[in-house]
Amino acid sequence: MEEFKDYEPYDIADNFIEGEPEISTGAVHPEDREVLEGMDRENSFNGEGLVKYDILFYAYVPSLNGRIKLIINLEAQQDFSPGYPLLKRAVYYCSRLISSQYNKEFSHSEYGNIKKVVSIWICCESPKNKQNTITRFSMKEQNIVGNAKYNFKDYDLLDIVMVCLGKRDSEDYKGVLKLLDVLTASDMSPETRLEVMNRDFKIKITKNIEEEVTSMCNISYGIERRALNRGKAEGKIEGKIEGKEETLVGTIKKLMKNLGIGIDQAMKLVEIPESDYAKYRSLVEG
Repeated sequence: MEEFKDYEPYDIADNFIEGEPEISTGAVHPEDREVLEGMDRENSFNGEGLVKYDILFYAYVPSLNGRIKLIINLEAQQDFSPGYPLLKRAVYYCSRLISSQYNKEFSHSEYGNIKKVVSIWICCESPKNKQNTITRFSMKEQNIVGNAKYNFKDYDLLDIVMVCLGKRDSEDYKGVLKLLDVLTASDMSPETRLEVMNRDFKIKITKNIEEEVTSMCNISYGIERRALNRGKAEGKIEGKIEGKEETLVGTIKKLMKNLGIGIDQAMKLVEIPESDYAKYRSLVEG
């Protein structure tokens, strides 16, 4: 992000992110509560359906006049072409995040208090012409007649960042693109991931980091599992895929513990069909 380009990752994580990013909360109806109250991830308006954000949190940018508040949405997307333009969905998410600030960040005609929103999309399976790319979309000033100048901060309210992962033999396979691939790849052991993170990115490997990486490996297995089942009837599961039903149960338990999420959210992350929720819930709780 442009706002944090002059800061180190650890400084950002320790000093500029407010609280813990929310990844699992209940549905919110704005007529009862504001979507950003408690950083709820679900947003529902009458007649508009339910919007569910993967991760949502506040961040602050240091400035001469104090701190500038940002609202950041992070989405992990496996399918780049889900039947509609993914970029339009990102624009929609940003629009909802702006409108949901009413009666929270601003009310009535206090539009000057609207906070900038940023939606970052991490695309694991990208088309070849977009692999290993990071693209930012934002509002800009364009003079049609004359040369009027406006305050950039008054319209810099929406950013979309598309992060498209790709092949490892590309010259652009480095930096955050390589790090995200290491974290989400299904063909790397936890030990290999930790080694790369420490060697190439100087990430301090703590016990907590080890547990998080193990969880990421389990999520990656869930993604791979979905690919193996692609084309099968919706809601159908193969029972034991390569004898890994027990692994799935262990994965669900680790996700619940390490990420602090509920059993339903954990089952969703590893792509358990809803029709099998009761089955796996009994296995986990049994």
